Amino acid sequence: MLRLTKKSEYGLMALAYMAGNNHSTSAKDIVKELNMPRRLLTEVLKELSKEKVVTGTPGPGGGYKLQRPATEITLGEIVEVLEGPLSLVACDGGGDCDRTPSCTIKSGVNKIADDIRGVLSNATLAEVASGDSMHKSLFDTFKV
Repeated sequence: MLRLTKKSEYGLMALAYMAGNNHSTSAKDIVKELNMPRRLLTEVLKELSKEKVVTGTPGPGGGYKLQRPATEITLGEIVEVLEGPLSLVACDGGGDCDRTPSCTIKSGVNKIADDIRGVLSNATLAEVASGDSMHKSLFDTFKV
């Protein structure tokens, strides 16, 4: 089943929480408010900070905040930072697969993967945080 890992789930939740704040938020406050493991959240925030999605300020009164507006941060960017490139099957994205000569699903599965990447790269953190139009775009893309 295609599913976000806890790492991506917690990252998205923390970023959506930060999107609702106009000030720095400590990891401690995020853990308390969203009831998530501090160790995993710290790892996630470190990776997001390294890739300049968030800015971290150490010390008393410090914390994390979005480096750009939530409208400029996409789900695709967040998931790729935390998980690496999206790949549904081994041959997706130029990967190596020993079944390529006789594969009957490669083009279909690669098309679906491209569609998913498209939805994620067009959905913004602001949409997720507000529950806005992202659902409509998912329904339109996958004809749900």
